[in-house]
Amino acid sequence: MSNRCPRCSVIIPTHNRSTVVARAIDSVLDGVPATEFEVIVVDDASTDATQALLTATYADDHRVMRLATPVNLGPAAARNLGLGAATGEWILFLDSDDTLLPDALACGLQAFRCVPAMQYLSLEGEAWSADRRMDMRQIVRALNPGWRTPAFRPRALTRTLIDAPAGCARGRLVLESGDLFPAILHGDLFWLSGLIMRRAAALRAGPFNVRYRNLEDWDFTARLCRCGIGGYLDHVGFRREIGRSDQLSHAGNRYRRAIMHERIIEDLRVRDDATRSMAPRLLVRARAAADYCLGCRLLERHHPRLARAFFWRALRAAYKPLRTLAWLAGGVQLGELVHGLRIRARTQ
Repeated sequence: MSNRCPRCSVIIPTHNRSTVVARAIDSVLDGVPATEFEVIVVDDASTDATQALLTATYADDHRVMRLATPVNLGPAAARNLGLGAATGEWILFLDSDDTLLPDALACGLQAFRCVPAMQYLSLEGEAWSADRRMDMRQIVRALNPGWRTPAFRPRALTRTLIDAPAGCARGRLVLESGDLFPAILHGDLFWLSGLIMRRAAALRAGPFNVRYRNLEDWDFTARLCRCGIGGYLDHVGFRREIGRSDQLSHAGNRYRRAIMHERIIEDLRVRDDATRSMAPRLLVRARAAADYCLGCRLLERHHPRLARAFFWRALRAAYKPLRTLAWLAGGVQLGELVHGLRIRARTQ
């Protein structure tokens, strides 16, 4: 590595992705000036040709640091290893099947210059299928449920027009900044590949919980959102390849997501008991929402006794009382009927 401290550390964890990892690395090498970044590739005990490819292709490239784990530890541990080795002021975790677009870091750092108080910033992203037959735009706001929860209030964010850096095709960009913690308590907000964060904030939020093999990014970013205000930039800065069988990001069914929601809220509650830094009402409301959601998922899986315990906790917090009572009294049929009637009433 150069003696100069790089401004941004791009951390790429990978496991058995020899066919795509070079594409991710090269998207950074080809798109950012050499003095602006370092790439840290963490090979999580791949058994394919990943290690040979990394050695043959990047052994003499001072911009690329290659790390390896002796056994497969999972993406959370791989990211922690990369973060521990990072020296940049800014951190970005890039999945090894994603690519960073050429002006992503330049636009992101421009936003931080305009709003210096921001601790993290989400760029927008797009997704392509491997055969290029399907593509999706604006996946950050469209696919992450936290942006659609009533706890997310766009009017509470500050909108700022910023000038795009030199070389960017767009002249001005819209930056929204503010407190995103209330929203992320109810659903994840980000893809890690589009999330630029201050290294100091990442260290305060981390480490990633190594017990989790999927949705560990939601757990991490919930803690990151406690570190200060964040932002969202309406600029596509990364591209995902969708439809791969080995993808873990946002993996899992609705039941697993509901369980993760409970775990995240409980972890935040334990941390808050020690620091008393969180508004109690926020946590109580989020806990009730998680209880209600898990109760619904348990009913769907035909576990009514377990479901009742979570519905009662939600009811004690006065969360969606009519629907909660319907689930308790009549199970799936009555609960879905009440839910459908409320939706119909809102649309008429």
